Amino acid sequence: MSVLTVSQLNKLLAFKIKQELKFKGAAVKGEISNFSIHFRTGHAFFTIKDEASSIKCIMFSGRVKKLKALPENGMSVLVMGDVEVYEREGSCQIIATEIAVLGSTGIAFAKNELLKDKLKKLGVFDQSKKKAIPMVPKKIAVVTSADGAALQDILNIVGRRYPVCTVEVYPATVQGDTAPASVAAALRSADKSGADTIILSRGGGSSEDLDAFNSEIVVMAVADCSTPVISAVGHETDTTLADYAADMRAPTPSAAAELATPDIVDMYAAANVMKARLDSAFGMYLRGRMIEIEKLDTRLRASSPKRRLKESEKRLEEAENRLRMLMENKLKVCELNLDRAAAQLRTLSPFNVLGRGYALVESGGTALTSVKDIKEGMEISIRFADGTVAAVTTKINDRKADINDI
Repeated sequence: MSVLTVSQLNKLLAFKIKQELKFKGAAVKGEISNFSIHFRTGHAFFTIKDEASSIKCIMFSGRVKKLKALPENGMSVLVMGDVEVYEREGSCQIIATEIAVLGSTGIAFAKNELLKDKLKKLGVFDQSKKKAIPMVPKKIAVVTSADGAALQDILNIVGRRYPVCTVEVYPATVQGDTAPASVAAALRSADKSGADTIILSRGGGSSEDLDAFNSEIVVMAVADCSTPVISAVGHETDTTLADYAADMRAPTPSAAAELATPDIVDMYAAANVMKARLDSAFGMYLRGRMIEIEKLDTRLRASSPKRRLKESEKRLEEAENRLRMLMENKLKVCELNLDRAAAQLRTLSPFNVLGRGYALVESGGTALTSVKDIKEGMEISIRFADGTVAAVTTKINDRKADINDI
């Protein structure tokens, strides 16, 4: 057994297909979908499919320009070209050279176009009527087949991303004659359930498999929902009228579950960031308030009656000390002046000379300073330093004293 690399295997498949003549100029019949022209190169890219399978096609710009009219999605066509293997992805594709429309347009396609025009005129598809999908739903209602893979995909995604959300399933028949009424009824029940979001979903299939979601009853049921609706019908390349009426279209059921729920890991991370910011802001707020309190406390202390009383007591004590000092100084000055006056008084006192042998002559308490004041027979008092003598004058000599008398 030989072991091949992926590249070697793809090269081998490409070589084998190129060597097989039946893949040259092959004609393949199917329904065209996802038709688009690249804006820069002009190449056309599309898919043709039937009930069970699909294959990608490419038509180069030179061939596209030769087409009488561009095909539309849903048309039944015959594509002619070479089948090749795209080695990088290991996928088959048709390099189309001709596209022939089988009849004018498929019956189902024509019916859908007529209904689409009718609903568009009624404003069912207006973007202004689209409701926003809640970012953090508490409950999600899922309208789909109870035993389909789409439901399991939705439950798995919601359980992983946002397990705190409640998911309620409203089973519906999604294929067959009874499907339109079943889906519409399930949508109405889901809308009354109090859910935050409704997911309308089913797996992929052929155009016929998706007919229920192109029916007027289902489209109107979607448009009438007061609850936001996410449509995830079929695979990425499938588009139904229910998709146009929904508030949001998802390419797959898994994508719908992701659009309907936040990632709880991201929410935890965002919450941690917000908590850190809140802690920082609260810390700054507290520090600011503490500074304000300290300022107010300083002002309160500065204007406190107790402090003013202490300051008044201090000023009173200082004034009292200054007054005491002034009084003491004044007393000292007075004592000094008194001593000086006493000394001067003692110096001028006539009694000071009595100690040197002089005497004071008085009569009737009056000092006699001249002989003229004395009469014979006058009673006089002679004061000495150590006593007084009473006498009576008998003779008066009015001769002036001379230096020789001393």
